[in-house]
Amino acid sequence: MSELWKYRRVLTRATLYFLALCFLGAAVFPQYRSIALGMVLGSSVSLANSFYLGYKVQKVLDSVEGGGSKRVNMGFLTRAALSVLAVVLAYKRPETFNLYAVAATLVLAQFLLLFIGIRLSRKQE
Repeated sequence: MSELWKYRRVLTRATLYFLALCFLGAAVFPQYRSIALGMVLGSSVSLANSFYLGYKVQKVLDSVEGGGSKRVNMGFLTRAALSVLAVVLAYKRPETFNLYAVAATLVLAQFLLLFIGIRLSRKQE
């Protein structure tokens, strides 16, 4: 399962670089601060959701390896609730977080994982 750790490490680095750019944008361009902070909130929740999904996948794999018949879910409701919480926070505080920026960056980790997977698969060939 070393692939999962490799993907997680690259995803964390890429997301942290993106967060640094967003914070820098919020500091340099105060007129776009709510957009940049909305992108920070959305991408942070996206990263947390991807970590939680990776944790649940690891639990399922461990359950299958151990031969356990215990039913393990993938935690969809938890991840959905975290995303809804971020959107509600942006809805309640529009002066701080841009709602559209939050909603757009909630899928950032999934797109980054797609590109990371393509890059790492080409690197192995």
